[in-house]
Amino acid sequence: MEYENVLTEMDGDLLIVTLHWPERHNALSHQMRVDLMDCARRAETDGAVKAIVFTGHGDKSFSAGANIPELEQRTLVSEMGPSATLRKDLPTTIERLGKPSVAAINGYCFGAGLEFAMGCTVRISSDDALLGQPEITLGQIPGSGGTQRLYRFVGLGWAMQMVLTGQRIDARTAASIGLVTEVVPHADLLPRAKELARELGSQAPMAFVAGRDAVLRSTETDLLTGIDYERKLYAICMGTEDGREGLKAFAEKRSPEYKGR
Repeated sequence: MEYENVLTEMDGDLLIVTLHWPERHNALSHQMRVDLMDCARRAETDGAVKAIVFTGHGDKSFSAGANIPELEQRTLVSEMGPSATLRKDLPTTIERLGKPSVAAINGYCFGAGLEFAMGCTVRISSDDALLGQPEITLGQIPGSGGTQRLYRFVGLGWAMQMVLTGQRIDARTAASIGLVTEVVPHADLLPRAKELARELGSQAPMAFVAGRDAVLRSTETDLLTGIDYERKLYAICMGTEDGREGLKAFAEKRSPEYKGR
């Protein structure tokens, strides 16, 4: 996979995707979003890829947000068009992939960068990271799902504070409110992200999708409806070859060999 501002490399069965626009702190341009969408869709159909790690180039930024010159060109009409649809769809595509993803947040993670990271299965950060939705300081609001996903991770109070003040929070605060799950020294960030991605990617593929979808559904429905949805997904998993393999491997005290069926 070769792109202008997105670097990709394989590390065993992991795809490492690096946002690479250092002079703009890895800002998300329209073309970068196009490339990330293509990268994700190709990874989903590539049997060699078990999981994806997303990170930013350099020591300072995961992504500082949207490309400001592009913001200046947006209008009411443009925001009802295909470019705006792409911005909305990208985090959702990452969120709903059939393969897990880990956002390794190194440094600044603002605006569209945070919206992208919130689409990943799991987020971990370096101890020097700063995260925020600063759009309101430009007279705007998050426009790629930020107001909706942020609430689901951090609750109403923190979502209100972050969206309506543009406040940046440090990594420890982000962990304490549930926006990231782990904070590690900068030097350990990528190794830990790879370790976590490998653990996620080693699970039975259908069980991964079922478990993820059940958790996501819990944010959208009442308890009893969610439990009924979980029950149906559980039944599907119990009927899979991988489900039987997992139980057999446990009984035989060996690692399971999942085949995605």
